[in-house]
Amino acid sequence: MPSKRRTTTAATDRASRVPRHTLSRDRIVDAALRLLDAEGFEAVTMPRLAESLGVGTMSLYRHVADKDDLVNAVAEHVLSGVAVPDGKPADWERRVVGYLRALREAALAHPALSRILAERGLTVGPVFDQLETVHAILRTAGFSDLDAVRSFYALLTYVFGFVVWELPRVHQQPANTYTAAWNDALDDLDPAAYPNLHALRRQLTTTASSEQFEYGLEHLLRSLRPHG
Repeated sequence: MPSKRRTTTAATDRASRVPRHTLSRDRIVDAALRLLDAEGFEAVTMPRLAESLGVGTMSLYRHVADKDDLVNAVAEHVLSGVAVPDGKPADWERRVVGYLRALREAALAHPALSRILAERGLTVGPVFDQLETVHAILRTAGFSDLDAVRSFYALLTYVFGFVVWELPRVHQQPANTYTAAWNDALDDLDPAAYPNLHALRRQLTTTASSEQFEYGLEHLLRSLRPHG
């Protein structure tokens, strides 16, 4: 199995190689994102990236300053594809929550994004435009200044916290593996000692699902809606 993975990676490397004189920042960022998606954050080193592109390591530094610059460029590239949905200025539920759902989809498609954002913060180019828009929507909808900030970040941290929970359980392995792990664990437990866990077997196997995500999101939204 390891040799098969290496063969696949080598084939991908060859396919992604570019002539030296056509190397660009965009090509480097695309290659880094492919490497992140395929092998994870730790795999992205400048020598490994240069190898995947078929160029010398020093060639990269004509286009990116260092690894920090590269990682920021990757995050900016991914996040530039996320948008706040159009709609009425005060339609905060559809627009702000639509934006957060789009962020979740981007993070699921590119698992390293959650780590990048958690460790580096939301400080890359397109994010400031997105933050400006969502906070304007919340303030227009009647949220106080403090409530606009608190509400948005309550939602944002829920979304990314759930992404961190669900990625290794149902996206980086077959979803039925997670179900099987629950069933195997419960089968080893004495039903007399753990009657509730046995009774809730079916529900417990869905705790990393989209249904679980939407359930938590809806209850959080319910607490933020105006009452009266």
